[in-house]
Amino acid sequence: MDVRNCKRCNRLFQFKGSKYCPHCILELDEMFIKVRDYLYENDDANIAQVSEATGVEEKIILEFLREGRLELKEPSIDLTCERCGKPITSGRMCKECLTQFERAMKKDVNEAIRKVSDLKAEAGRVYLVDYIKQKKQ
Repeated sequence: MDVRNCKRCNRLFQFKGSKYCPHCILELDEMFIKVRDYLYENDDANIAQVSEATGVEEKIILEFLREGRLELKEPSIDLTCERCGKPITSGRMCKECLTQFERAMKKDVNEAIRKVSDLKAEAGRVYLVDYIKQKKQ
């Protein structure tokens, strides 16, 4: 059983994959619904206007954007790529940085797979050589 502190209210809770306790998750979901409903009616609103109208902190709205739960119509100064700093509409990285990141990850994974398969093949050969030597004795 993994017990952690909630990142929002600091309460202890049983960890199930989220950094928030069940109580805060419900509150955040209610805030998300408020923001989403406001944006349906006022799709040209910026983050400050949404925050003022809904009572939801700008920091939380930015978190919804970074999680990909919301998307801006146009890139914003408030939401930038974590890697290059370019304004984005949703998520944590711009498309170019995300593509580069994916390529690097694929390269690393393929290299790790190759190393493991080389080690397995080498280990098998060593085992076979030892087996043959033992048979000769």
